[in-house]
Amino acid sequence: MHIRLAAAIVASVVLLGAAPAWADADKEGEKWVPPGLSKEERAEWKGGRPPGWSRGAKRGWGGRDCPPGLAKKGRCGDARTATASRPKAGEDAVRDAIERLKKWGREKLKLPPATLDAVLVGFEGAVRQGVPIPAAERVAMAAAERGVSAYGIEALTRALAYGAQRGAPAVELEAFAMQGLQRDVAADALALGLYRLAADATR
Repeated sequence: MHIRLAAAIVASVVLLGAAPAWADADKEGEKWVPPGLSKEERAEWKGGRPPGWSRGAKRGWGGRDCPPGLAKKGRCGDARTATASRPKAGEDAVRDAIERLKKWGREKLKLPPATLDAVLVGFEGAVRQGVPIPAAERVAMAAAERGVSAYGIEALTRALAYGAQRGAPAVELEAFAMQGLQRDVAADALALGLYRLAADATR
């Protein structure tokens, strides 16, 4: 694990906008895109750069398993509500964590509203897609503490969610994210590294 993790981090340390060393060209000559994405998800990748959770106003997930940007566009389909898909105790834990993050962001870090919104939306989205609450909370907090932009926080938490959906070990994903943040790896590059780590781990 440690060799693969170190190699992925080294490969991810790039300037914003530059193609990562491991970016594979597909048959059409485009940049690498993670496997297993829907047509809509593939369309959200711009020039090989990972997308965030939402577009426009961030008002939380509203109890759905669908990100707010897609809900606003009516693209959630039959996404289940959180109360139907998660036991009450699990919902209480999510709500408690969101309240903890709100208090921490407002009182301790005094985050700008857009950054705090991104932390909350990103955390909730990651958890609703299977990332353990403690891991999602630690990564979102660390990203905000390191000054990652609102979009960068959303991109990182969405990449964590992709890994969880594909069954990649949460401990590896969190360790990768935390090491990259400590080394000030650009958010886009770190998110791409998380996608690649998840794709490689589940082959």
